[in-house]
Amino acid sequence: MTDAVHISLSGMQAQKKRLLSSAANIANLTTSGAGPQNPPPDAPEVFRPLSAVQKAVVTGSGSGAGVSAQITQAENGTTLVFDPSSPFADENGMIAVPEISLEKEIVNLLLTKNAYKANALALKTAAETEKELLNTLA
Repeated sequence: MTDAVHISLSGMQAQKKRLLSSAANIANLTTSGAGPQNPPPDAPEVFRPLSAVQKAVVTGSGSGAGVSAQITQAENGTTLVFDPSSPFADENGMIAVPEISLEKEIVNLLLTKNAYKANALALKTAAETEKELLNTLA
């Protein structure tokens, strides 16, 4: 039973990280900064999109033991746009903005919600099964 609980809890923790990365991306959707070439002095670095990378955790016996997740930053998640009125604009009027798709982030949030609910249901089912087992033994 503890394996089922551990697996469900690890899945819920992974979804928490996925939620945090999407929330950060949405919060920084409209941020901007200097482009990579000839940035003005004191220009902020552009926010690079985040994602939660999940991988299976396997025990020594080869059976599954859950998942782990790590928040990673996109290597090059920015694009240049023309905005000569920005204080971060270079001599060509270009600024850098994060490459974030609001549609993709909303879908990611919905997938995260469903995965979290599935893990919570599996956790509840494991607890109910354990309770029934203890009632049978008593």
